[in-house]
Amino acid sequence: MPPLKSPAAFHEQRRSLERARTEDYLKRKIRSRPERSELVRMHILEETSAEPSLQAKQLKLKRARLADDLNEKIAQRPGPMELVEKNILPVESSLKEAIIGEEDPAALRERQLRCRGGGNARLKQNWAEALDFLQSLRASCTGCVNLG
Repeated sequence: MPPLKSPAAFHEQRRSLERARTEDYLKRKIRSRPERSELVRMHILEETSAEPSLQAKQLKLKRARLADDLNEKIAQRPGPMELVEKNILPVESSLKEAIIGEEDPAALRERQLRCRGGGNARLKQNWAEALDFLQSLRASCTGCVNLG
């Protein structure tokens, strides 16, 4: 290297060395980069035979299809009333009879109070909570079993 006579030459030489070091670093990285098959195996690249210019559109289409499939499956999932009928969603047995048997909730309450003496405040509270639950099931269920 020639002797440094001016600050401009010093900066030019420094810039040249930095550029050479960066170039060497990039060449080393390019030589050691994984093969395409390895990148596909690590799920970094998609395995596709499409042109590179079409790969983004292909990925967008794939995501749209997945979203459509998921929305269709969500639309077909059972409602709360169906889950009660299939014993998946647990409810009290007499309330379940009312739900499945389509008995009127008020008539159910009267029948239960008559059967158990009718004066117990805790029983009345439990039945009030159960009837609230039944009404919330009715409100959340569109197109399910008709409950009256």
